[in-house]
Amino acid sequence: MTRVGLGITEALSLKPLVEGLENASSPFQLHSDLPAKIALAFAGRTPSLELGCAFLTPIDYSRHGREYQIVPRLCVASAVPTKTIQLFVKQGGRNISRVAVDIRVTSEIILANIILLEKYPNLPSGKKKIEFVPMLPDLSAMLDKADAALVTNFLGSSSYRSDVFALDLVEEWTDLTDLPYVHGFWVGREGNLDEKGCEALLEAKRKGAAALGHIAVNEASKYGISTEACLSYLSSFIYDLGPTEEKSLSEFLRYAFFHGVLGDVPDLNFFSLSSPSSPSVSAN
Repeated sequence: MTRVGLGITEALSLKPLVEGLENASSPFQLHSDLPAKIALAFAGRTPSLELGCAFLTPIDYSRHGREYQIVPRLCVASAVPTKTIQLFVKQGGRNISRVAVDIRVTSEIILANIILLEKYPNLPSGKKKIEFVPMLPDLSAMLDKADAALVTNFLGSSSYRSDVFALDLVEEWTDLTDLPYVHGFWVGREGNLDEKGCEALLEAKRKGAAALGHIAVNEASKYGISTEACLSYLSSFIYDLGPTEEKSLSEFLRYAFFHGVLGDVPDLNFFSLSSPSSPSVSAN
């Protein structure tokens, strides 16, 4: 059996979507890397790694929307603060014109840009754009170089200095739109991912949603956090790409277009599955 390369990240929130896919009987061969690197590999810019499907962020999908198709009914989204995407601002800072950003991510940078321009339009007069400075996720070093720092936390635990103000950008997005934020979803290409593969991903979600407690025990010991904290974190996410999540995804892409990030607003192209819809799965 030829196994399909499946690009994933180390994000703890993704674990319920890959339950059982590590097994030898799985139709997938899992490849884990940083989100930005997975996106490049899936776009064919990493010849040494062939991926037939990958977990991509909204922006990484939108850059090749005409070539990509979304696996229906699957995503990682959230509508409550989880400290997954945080913008740290220096105390007393009134004008944010320079933001140090985590080089590992893509859509989160666009989210920060949207939130700052839509909710905190405090740029000095004459300056039209926020300057983003790519850096490693070292908060102190980032704040030495900029007015604010965008840090993405993949593991569900966070600690930061007491002399900075933190904005949870998922909370800010939900306040702006009354919608959850879609962190990412499965994307494939016709010919590389068939219906059987899509169904295997749907089955993995079903198993993962039913096994959050088991996943929390395994991952908590791996990352040195309490089982209770791990389960609480996992339970904060939505794993079903339903109408509300699709609306949020479209809204995010429209904002990105409005602010000049995208040249157009791509359609949401889905794989067509013959099987009936599986039950919606929301952990919260």
